[in-house]
Amino acid sequence: MLTSLKNAVKRLNIFSKLVLSFMIVIIPLATLSLLMNQSGENIVRNELGQSNASNVHFYLSSLETEMNRIIRVEREYTGTDDDFRRAGVIPESMDDYERAQTILRIENKLSILQSSSPYISTIKIYFPKLGRSILSGSFGEAIPSDELDAIAGGVKRSGSPFIYWNNRLFLGMVYPATGPSMSFAIEVELSLPLLRQSLAQMSKQASSGSILMNEREGWVVSDKKEDALTGQLRRFMAQTPSGDMAFGQQRLKLNDQPYLLYYERSAALGLTLIHYVPERQAMGVLKQYRTWYWTLALGSVIVVILFSYWIYLLIHQPMKGLIKGLRQVGRGNLSVRLQHGFQDEFQDIYHQFNSMAGRIQTLIDEVLEQTTRSQRSELKQLQSQINPHFLYNSMFILLTLIKREDLRHAEELIKHMGNYFRYITRNGEDEVALEKEILHVQAYMGIQSVRFPAIEMTWREFPDAALKMKVPRLMLQPIIENAYVHGLERKEDPGVLVIEAWQADGRLTIGVEDNGDNLDDSTIRELSERLRSNEESQETTGLINVHRRLQLKYGKQYGLSLSRGSLGGMQVMLHLPFGGEPE
Repeated sequence: MLTSLKNAVKRLNIFSKLVLSFMIVIIPLATLSLLMNQSGENIVRNELGQSNASNVHFYLSSLETEMNRIIRVEREYTGTDDDFRRAGVIPESMDDYERAQTILRIENKLSILQSSSPYISTIKIYFPKLGRSILSGSFGEAIPSDELDAIAGGVKRSGSPFIYWNNRLFLGMVYPATGPSMSFAIEVELSLPLLRQSLAQMSKQASSGSILMNEREGWVVSDKKEDALTGQLRRFMAQTPSGDMAFGQQRLKLNDQPYLLYYERSAALGLTLIHYVPERQAMGVLKQYRTWYWTLALGSVIVVILFSYWIYLLIHQPMKGLIKGLRQVGRGNLSVRLQHGFQDEFQDIYHQFNSMAGRIQTLIDEVLEQTTRSQRSELKQLQSQINPHFLYNSMFILLTLIKREDLRHAEELIKHMGNYFRYITRNGEDEVALEKEILHVQAYMGIQSVRFPAIEMTWREFPDAALKMKVPRLMLQPIIENAYVHGLERKEDPGVLVIEAWQADGRLTIGVEDNGDNLDDSTIRELSERLRSNEESQETTGLINVHRRLQLKYGKQYGLSLSRGSLGGMQVMLHLPFGGEPE
């Protein structure tokens, strides 16, 4: 895995590596900033949640304290106050004056209670014996029976002290609480508009809201009109049993929008206060900060890419010119020179490149001159190798023919020798047409035919276009000589020598094959190894000399190759590029 990653990085271009380098530096910093931002966001989120939960708790605690105080006063009136008891039973000993004073004192007490709490709209106490109700400061009609039944029924129910009847909210109490007859009933009506107004003070955002809900009886007091949102809150609270949690907060989707919900239950009042805030509004600042962060991160990435691209251009354009120049040099154009318009490091590189190209051109010229001299030297060496040895043999054969008075063969031998030595002693040409090289070989074979008349020589047809090709001098004769010396001289049976040529794939191949019988595979391998060897110190033979000259002239893909031929002897093939300038 690590190796594959390293290889992938190595294949990247400079621009990708620059971007990757900057990203390696920026990503840890961006990640650290993101973690810090998320940590701060969580802290702010928790603070907002605690703030809203504290507001809910404070409001419900204040409401619970206020309602408990009103209930406690009611109980004091019904439990220990003599005026309420006497007015409820009206004993026979009470005269009109005393009755009037009692009623006045009750009115004063009711006025004091009403003025003690802003939530109280009206206070009414109904005395069946009087047949009417006493309000704070006045008399009223008797409480309707259905309303009285609602108060009595609400008192008998366990749970909430509130009575919700006909869109009105009461704190009611009857005395006595048990028994067949009732002395009086107190009805404290709470101001729903004031409750809604106080609930609205908790909702600072337009889409937020607060609700007082009696989960058992299903009625609610909301700072907004009851709508589908209220119904969804009813269902949510119905799925949250009251015994599970006295308070909590929840993220809830209402009307396909996310809301943050804060609630707290009051066991004393039998109410649940719910405050809901749209998450978009509650966390708007956090989302804005998050948007700024990602905008900054995206901007940083864009700046990194643009900056990397700018650096890439500063580096890539000169590098592109340098690579283009190197490719020109690779194609052999050493005259290319680079120019750079800025005084920076690339100017030094371009200067060194120009110096290098000029130096390479000089070295190539020197090597070419040395190679040419080497080829000429090897050609002269080959001539010096051939001339003394072959001259001695030829003269000895000529002497023998003269002694035998075989003048016809002696005359032919002299002609062949004249053509042969005239060709090899011409030092003015390093290359000749292939047909001239063939005539020289035929002169050599004519001399050898006098010495070895039993050897059958076969010339097969050469391609016409090949005869005009320029080839190195003395290319074929050393190979023919090698066939005579090592394959045919000591052969008892009739010898065969075949010379042929063919052209294929832009290459001319000349094959020389004999039927010598003293050749083994190890000799072929040894000679082939010597041809492939580049050691200058090894002994130079005719085959090696020709092979080296061909490779110096045409390249390593040309030269000689050795194998066992179809006649059983050595087959030597000369490989040349097909074509060339005609003579």
